[in-house]
Amino acid sequence: MGRLGRERAVLTRLVFGGTIPRDSSAMTDLVTDNSSSALIRLRGHTLLCLQGFRGEGYSSEFIANMAVIHRTLTDHPEVLVEVLASPDAVCAACPHRHPSGCMLNGDRSEEEMIGQDHEVLRRLELKVGDRLRWHDILARIQTSVTGDALPSICGGCRWLPLGYCREGINRLHNPIQDNTVGLVSPRSLQQEKGTGYLI
Repeated sequence: MGRLGRERAVLTRLVFGGTIPRDSSAMTDLVTDNSSSALIRLRGHTLLCLQGFRGEGYSSEFIANMAVIHRTLTDHPEVLVEVLASPDAVCAACPHRHPSGCMLNGDRSEEEMIGQDHEVLRRLELKVGDRLRWHDILARIQTSVTGDALPSICGGCRWLPLGYCREGINRLHNPIQDNTVGLVSPRSLQQEKGTGYLI
């Protein structure tokens, strides 16, 4: 089994294993299409969150799941991503996930997340259900979103004041100065491969 196969198996275990229910349609987050390539389902705002991932999160399970998704996309920018405005592969391991959606900030959290998802999709000129390669999503983020735009997209997100996502998005605009952990453009990733940085 190759590296992508092993990562796919780990991601499948993280997404579907343990106490996470397999029967929920939202939990079918990692699938294989007819050409046997991985497909990861991500909600709109998660596309931006991944830019700032630094190995922190809501629980150890959440962090492990996010790390595998992050590493898979970083190492394999050709992976297909289906964009959603509903719970995704990252949400699958979140302790704030409820059958009705996100409960991070109370009863209206899912509604707020959906609003963020739609705003990101609007800016990236995508619609729910679109499938495209991760490197194409990075290119769209690079041309459509700046770090300065995040407050108007992310609202009261508790991670926004830390500046991680802003730094990650700004790295997409200036990959030459990339010396931190996070998702970067495929071109700068190829330059840095083998440097041994960890999530």
